[in-house]
Amino acid sequence: MSFDDLLKSLHQDYLKSIPDKILLIAEQVRVQDTSNVRESFHKLKGTGKTYGFPEVSELAAMVENICIVQPKVGLDAASKALDVLSDIYLTRQNSSDYSLQTDARVADIRKLLPS
Repeated sequence: MSFDDLLKSLHQDYLKSIPDKILLIAEQVRVQDTSNVRESFHKLKGTGKTYGFPEVSELAAMVENICIVQPKVGLDAASKALDVLSDIYLTRQNSSDYSLQTDARVADIRKLLPS
């Protein structure tokens, strides 16, 4: 297996793991487990860009930051981000790029960032 094939395989494995990550975070939000919500977004921040999903890292960084400064507001941001993550997953499944800049939901999350 070539290096490019390995990277492509890792990229696809990561993409396939996104629905499980969404379910996990949705449950953490449901039970208002702010600490684990923050930790889950921290992990997404670190892994997204590594596996070729910079938009996941950028979104996760926003939510993690909100969770650190305002944990209860972070739960709201996480809920909004889960919908965006779902759309990222669906878009990337079709081999298309996803732009956070054009998503109004991301603009709403950005408003929650501490100034």
